[in-house]
Amino acid sequence: MASGIPGAISNQGQCIMPEVQVSFRLNDKADVEAGLFFTLFGGLTAGLSLQYQMGTIAAMGTGMFPLILGIILTAIGLIILAKGVMADGETIRSLPLKPVFLIALSLLVFAALVLAVGLVAAVPAQVFIALWASDYFTLKRAIALSIGLLLFCYLVFIYFLGVAVPMIAI
Repeated sequence: MASGIPGAISNQGQCIMPEVQVSFRLNDKADVEAGLFFTLFGGLTAGLSLQYQMGTIAAMGTGMFPLILGIILTAIGLIILAKGVMADGETIRSLPLKPVFLIALSLLVFAALVLAVGLVAAVPAQVFIALWASDYFTLKRAIALSIGLLLFCYLVFIYFLGVAVPMIAI
């Protein structure tokens, strides 16, 4: 006699409805790790933004943009996390230390050089150090990117915004 419960055994010893086993393997999934990072970072951003004035949509306060950004990041993180839990994803790779170190170093070098020698030296120094982290580093690419970024920085920050950043510090 069957009890009417899913997976119950009938009086003939056969399963009326087979039980479905769901297992989640959270190990070795890059999407789970990325989803957790986005969710935590977005939640932290949204939480910290509550310290500032929100204002209204028509007249946004200083906390409105970080709050919206934090909510969006949290939502994206939850979507990525759900995808990582539900599906087979890419396995987690070890953190490549050389690119992390070189990109951080490029930011520090730019910060140290921009006021001391100006954008003309700071931008190419940052570009060369950051591109050195890439497997596709070429001198031609570094020079082209340096010139383009230098022109962009001049137009946006000095010409349009009037930021007092020297092109060449004397």
